[in-house]
Amino acid sequence: MGIFKDLGKMAEDGQNMAATAAQWSQSANQYADSLQAGIAEGSYDPNDPAFAPIEGVDLDSYAKAVAAVVKAGAKDEAGAAKAAEAAGIPKGKWAAINDGWTQRMKESRVVMNRYGTIYGQYSH
Repeated sequence: MGIFKDLGKMAEDGQNMAATAAQWSQSANQYADSLQAGIAEGSYDPNDPAFAPIEGVDLDSYAKAVAAVVKAGAKDEAGAAKAAEAAGIPKGKWAAINDGWTQRMKESRVVMNRYGTIYGQYSH
């Protein structure tokens, strides 16, 4: 009777292992999805508070301004502010807007991914 008990325990262990593997697979897929969120349209919630404008500047306008700053070859904060203002950032707001969006990207992979996608459109 001991062998049948052992076989039953082995079958139960196999079922538990299969269930654990399925949970791990689901977790891995969710993690992979989270890494991709924001890259493609429809892969993020644009109403997420992380996308709320900073000083009236949305993520799209911020990405456009950063591309303008890079294209201008700004060497200091004053040069960056001037290039950003030429791209539509309100006068005197560049530092706060830049700091704000940078912080949001540190806090949200979705915002960071979305920024990268948008910035790529303006950086050509």
